[in-house]
Amino acid sequence: MSFAQRLQKIEVRLSNACVVHGRARTDVTLVGVSKTRPVEALEEALASGMLDLGENYAQELRDKAKVLGSRPTWHYIGKLQRNKVKYVAPVADLFHAFDDIRLADEFGKRRETPMPVLIAVNTGDEDSKSGVRMEDALALAKEVDAHSSVDLRGLMTIPPFFENPEDVAPYFQRLAELAEEGRRQGLPLTELSMGMSHDFEVAIAHGATLVRVGTALFGPRS
Repeated sequence: MSFAQRLQKIEVRLSNACVVHGRARTDVTLVGVSKTRPVEALEEALASGMLDLGENYAQELRDKAKVLGSRPTWHYIGKLQRNKVKYVAPVADLFHAFDDIRLADEFGKRRETPMPVLIAVNTGDEDSKSGVRMEDALALAKEVDAHSSVDLRGLMTIPPFFENPEDVAPYFQRLAELAEEGRRQGLPLTELSMGMSHDFEVAIAHGATLVRVGTALFGPRS
């Protein structure tokens, strides 16, 4: 199956989910997770109409951006160490996994404009996952909102995996409620990055504005 065919299938699922849950299709951005995929696969994605691509590894993003430039909107969705900000800062359009205020200073050294960021929240409180704890997220969000080198946009989560996508719903709901509480406190938490290939319809039901789809778009990894 070609990328264009897989994209069409995902678009049908996205559009149907938006209709069912009273969302406009334009309210949800589809991010194609292209980590470890060759540049040729990204070229095919762009030719098929993909606008947004997500990378997990700093040097891989740097290298792909050298070839593809600013043709895609680049999302950096992986955990980022401070010594690798230099690879991400010049090319990323949105950083999904901000979890340490010290990263803000590094972005300030590497960019002329504030880095748009989402706070990564560990909604499942899993030791294997990065991101801040639920109870610490809004405190970090306030620090980020006050920092001149970053531009707070919202929250992101990678919840625990369940075979039944509906079982993930409580974690998406937690993130949505956390964002709502933050907005009541005056924080600009308008974006919610949540949902992947098998559960993005459930995420849309709970207010996702960015869904990160890899395998369902690019096919199984070899």
